Amino acid sequence: MKILSLTLENFRSIKNMTVDFNGQDADVLGANGTGKTTIANAICWLLIDRPMTEEADFTPKTEGTHGVHHKASMTVELPNGQRMTLAKDFYEKWTRKRGAAAEEFTGNVTDYYIDGVKSKKKEYAEVLETACGIDLERVKMLMVLGYFADTMKTDEKRRILFEMTRDFTDMDVIAANEELEGIEDFFLMPGTEDQHYTVEQWKKIATEQRKKLNKDLETIPARIDEASKNVAENVEDVDTLNAQLRTLEERKASIEEKKRSLSTPDGKQEAARAALAGLEVDLATKRAAYIEQGAAANRELNAEIDRMSSDKRDVSDKLDALRRAHQDNLRGLTRMQEQRKELLAEYAAAAARQWDDYAEVCPTCHQALPPERIEEMRAAFNEEKSAAKEDINRRGQACSKDKIDACAAEIDAQAAEIAAMETRIKEMERAIAERKANLTTSPPFEETQEYKDITARMEEIRARQRLGQSVADGVLNGCDRDIQTVKDEIAAVNLRIAKAQSSEESRRRVGQLRQELKQAAERMEYLEQGLHLCEEFVRTKARMVTDSINSRFKSIRFLLFRDQINGGLKEVCEPLIEDALHGGWVEYRSANYAAQVNAKLDIVSTLMKHYGVHLPILMDQGESVTRPLAVDAQFIRFIVSPKHNEVKVELREKY
Repeated sequence: MKILSLTLENFRSIKNMTVDFNGQDADVLGANGTGKTTIANAICWLLIDRPMTEEADFTPKTEGTHGVHHKASMTVELPNGQRMTLAKDFYEKWTRKRGAAAEEFTGNVTDYYIDGVKSKKKEYAEVLETACGIDLERVKMLMVLGYFADTMKTDEKRRILFEMTRDFTDMDVIAANEELEGIEDFFLMPGTEDQHYTVEQWKKIATEQRKKLNKDLETIPARIDEASKNVAENVEDVDTLNAQLRTLEERKASIEEKKRSLSTPDGKQEAARAALAGLEVDLATKRAAYIEQGAAANRELNAEIDRMSSDKRDVSDKLDALRRAHQDNLRGLTRMQEQRKELLAEYAAAAARQWDDYAEVCPTCHQALPPERIEEMRAAFNEEKSAAKEDINRRGQACSKDKIDACAAEIDAQAAEIAAMETRIKEMERAIAERKANLTTSPPFEETQEYKDITARMEEIRARQRLGQSVADGVLNGCDRDIQTVKDEIAAVNLRIAKAQSSEESRRRVGQLRQELKQAAERMEYLEQGLHLCEEFVRTKARMVTDSINSRFKSIRFLLFRDQINGGLKEVCEPLIEDALHGGWVEYRSANYAAQVNAKLDIVSTLMKHYGVHLPILMDQGESVTRPLAVDAQFIRFIVSPKHNEVKVELREKY
């Protein structure tokens, strides 16, 4: 399609204008405000019912006018050479309601014309789509330079670009990257030999499984810990406990048999003898237990007292040693202070020595000595004085102020430590005394109630024997008590068996959970490996798709995937322009304006070729580029030219 002419009437700021393009490339020149953008908006309004600008609620209405028709018509030449005139008439609708004196504004109306024949909006659009060879939603993308790169949303741009390349199969991608060898094994459907998931299907399944495994890897350790709490450190052997149970059952049966035998006359006499013998044994046992109990009550305390006394002796020994060292340091400090005092006096005396002027006179003739002799004597005097002071300083190093201060500080520290150790010893003595006060002294076993009860029972039996009375009833009662005791022991053993079995079950459960944890970790490793291959697959396919798309463009490349910090890919759609000066590729928005314009022309030209259409290209700010990229379509530039107070159209040849 080529634009032959455009006629505007009351269209925005333009009262009446006809522009002849003759299907050629053209430059629309004019100062700001002369109507260049209005012409571009009119072309787009006629074709796609929207302006070239992104102006909301666009109308061709002239500001401040009413009751005027705003018209635009354009004659175009179709690829088959046919000519067609498109026209729109926009005007206000005024209606006088019943009973009203004046008409009221009720809205705006747009009439559509094709070759002078009035048409409905839908019919108008259908004819235009046929004429353009593409749906009207994409006409603006192809006509308005920069609309694709600057205005369209990323998703829509990507969708259009992806339409330009073939659909690569999974096998195509796998074959293109040797690192993907073996990836098909991950995608094999369970229970099949030759059916595979797609990469996206497996990735979705693996992601869900990983989510569940992450939960398992978080919860299983807690479950292991909970089950481990039920595992006793020293688990009793169930077989041993069962053996004890059998022994108790046999003992119970023996007592029950004994009870039955005691019901006979002979059994009653035997019962009396047996009762006495049992009480005697019981008495001896209780006596031994009582003595042991008394000793055991104080055993721990005595051991603690011994330990604390040993600790106190150790501290006392250290305190004695520290006191001796402290006294040595005190004596040493006194010696150093006295020595320092003596040396300071000696140094002051040496420093106070002055040259005796009488030494310069001969003691015999009382004549002044020769100058050289006096000089020698003075030098000898000064050397002797200096040597004396130096000797004092050397000897004073052993009692310097720093050493005295250090010794004093050590003495203070020792004194503090001595005080602390003395306090500690007192505390230890107090603690030992408290422990000794807690020692118990048990009364003789013969004074206990237990001894009195057993001997009373024994005396009662002997008294009955002397009187010929039976003690069978008492023995039988003892059998009943013994049977009950054995029953209680049996119940206790059964409880221990239950605990041991429960502990063993918990131990088995811990083992199962640890196996599950291991399997989950192994499965997670497998999934992570597969997902890594999926990511590599996605990257490989992204490169293949990107290369396929970019091969269709002359001067630009598209960045379709951007690496993320987390290792994934972000879907983008950024044109890249070759940096001729520094090499490499720079993002579209970082390039100079001329390079951006040529990138836009490359995009539009390639898209038109892809769709097999030729539509006029409208370029705003055309003054910014002197040599734009050549395109196989009518190219109309709108150029700001301050010297043109009215719009001027200059037709030109192709670049």
